Amino acid sequence: MVVTNRRSYLGLGAACAAVAVVIAVVIVVLVGTGASQAAPTKSEYFARVAAICRFYGPKLDKIPPPYDVTIPALITRSVKKVEPLLRAEAAAMRRLKPPRELRAKLKRWNELNQQSIAKLGEALRAAKNVDLRGIQVAYVTFVVTGAKAQKLGHQIGFPSPPC
Repeated sequence: MVVTNRRSYLGLGAACAAVAVVIAVVIVVLVGTGASQAAPTKSEYFARVAAICRFYGPKLDKIPPPYDVTIPALITRSVKKVEPLLRAEAAAMRRLKPPRELRAKLKRWNELNQQSIAKLGEALRAAKNVDLRGIQVAYVTFVVTGAKAQKLGHQIGFPSPPC
């Protein structure tokens, strides 16, 4: 995929940042609850999500997205920094106990996040094998899948952008 203008770069960067924020929110929510507690209310759940977001969001915001997805080194540099943070954030979100009425949608949202983050791992493996096309395809798939997760997150009630 060739990105040909600055607006496309900015859109790609915004999408990456949004995905990162959503995943960060999920992690904070999951970390903040225990299994023995009753299901939280929606407002309690979203407050925990916000706490996760406040923790991971600033860290993720410091990592610039690649400004050109046709240059694998730029993708790899960004992914090496973002991927561990997104994994940690997603884990925190999964640890949160969601309200009953949100469980089905949150299950799908978590699945999309996991698929998206997994693509970052694929991009790193492709980089080790000097598979330039593999790096680009995995990264673009990460962005597309992350956008789907963001859309579902908005339907669930996460603010857009989440932080």
